[in-house]
Amino acid sequence: MNDNEYDDEDRMYYEGLGDETPIPQPKAIGLPKVVEQYVKSAADVSKYNEIPAAIGFFVILGQLAKDMVAIPSGRRVDDTRIQFIWMQTSGTGKTEMYNFFGPVANETFRILNNKYNVDYDVFSVDDTTDAALIGSMKIDKERIENDDGDMEWVEIPTQIDGGFEGSGLVAYDEFEYSGVFKQSQHKENVIMYLNKFMNTLHGENWIIRKKLRDGDIIECRCQRSIYATTYIPKTLTNVIAEKGVIQRTLIYIKEVPQEVQDELREKVLDEVGTIKPKDAPIKKFAQNFVIIYESLRKRFDESGKDPLQTITFGKGYNDALKNESIKMRNYVANSRPEVFEIAGNFITRLNQTMTRLSVLCCIAEAPNIKDPSKRYIVTERHARQASSLIRQCYKSLVSWLDVALKVKTHALHERVGINAFREAYEGLRKKGDEGWVNKTLLLSRVREDTKKGQTTVYNNFKKISSMFDTKKIGVRTYLKIKEEKKNE
Repeated sequence: MNDNEYDDEDRMYYEGLGDETPIPQPKAIGLPKVVEQYVKSAADVSKYNEIPAAIGFFVILGQLAKDMVAIPSGRRVDDTRIQFIWMQTSGTGKTEMYNFFGPVANETFRILNNKYNVDYDVFSVDDTTDAALIGSMKIDKERIENDDGDMEWVEIPTQIDGGFEGSGLVAYDEFEYSGVFKQSQHKENVIMYLNKFMNTLHGENWIIRKKLRDGDIIECRCQRSIYATTYIPKTLTNVIAEKGVIQRTLIYIKEVPQEVQDELREKVLDEVGTIKPKDAPIKKFAQNFVIIYESLRKRFDESGKDPLQTITFGKGYNDALKNESIKMRNYVANSRPEVFEIAGNFITRLNQTMTRLSVLCCIAEAPNIKDPSKRYIVTERHARQASSLIRQCYKSLVSWLDVALKVKTHALHERVGINAFREAYEGLRKKGDEGWVNKTLLLSRVREDTKKGQTTVYNNFKKISSMFDTKKIGVRTYLKIKEEKKNE
């Protein structure tokens, strides 16, 4: 997990800035030792999945810290929860990772619940109906004394809590069926519920309320963190472009090459008949979380139980955070416009997640710092540690978008007959007009060449209109094909 070397994409980026831009010398930015140990053990059972393993560690830690740490940002106050969605080729270790992550989380929660009378648990989502997630109402009958002194039965509505209620984790093993990618009658409000409980806990906007037909109101107080896995859904590009819920999570997308899939299958066959201890690492890492929790709890108590005072931010942290954010934006700056537009929408949310991860890196290493006065101070090093994870997630998103949107664009062009528009444009273009062509003439030429109706040609043009620049001269519209599109 040490960021000791730049990969090919990073090097290409720096080289693309020009000959005068020196390639920065790489610095060792290892994650806190306790995280590195967890990742190494997790990767033993889920090979090549170090990034999701590290994020999983911080999903648990962010949940444990949420009641004791508040992150100020001007008038806004954020919590420490990490919401994680991992999308990857089927059969490449997601289930194996959860079989490590889930027991560690459960054992950690069991110890803390018994020792400190807290109430953490893992809600594994199997049923995604509204009632299962946020609750429902039932009518109980109770015998009471009325004003006349007589006993009578009355109906009392009682809320049945759903799985989202409370603290701990929401674990989706098959997030593709969550209702985010394909809505149905019984999952119509899932996106709203997820958006709601991902709001900061410092305020009231995280509480989910639903008014029932009979007038009763269900209230769900979900303070959980999401750990969700899925293969890469076919509708992902549309969901990312049209709905905001994915942008609010830390998303890691990975298409695993066929040769790696073959290697993983061979590894499974090699291990047939062997026995490896399962409980020892689970108990070890659960105990590590308990130590971190207890150290943080002591700090919280010493700070007057004020979550805004538990953590402080050192000099230079803000500049480091801005520098890492600039690197993300620069990484996608030269991408195709449609990639830049979608990936750019993630940066603000990723900056918030990078801040949370910086704080959690600080919390994770605190028990091993001998001088108490140097604990719980978030530094620029923590910003770089957080960025080492965020950057991998962002790069995976940009790389996937670049391929997915290109495939989608080519499929669209085939469907609408892009060549007919190109040929009509070339036939009407005049050198003296700098490439500008009358839009009405262009569409008429396409109708004539393709023998299609006016409505069909007009609708097809709307689907590929982004390949043209437009300008108006009087009441007429003129089009000019964009060079980057022309040369694809």
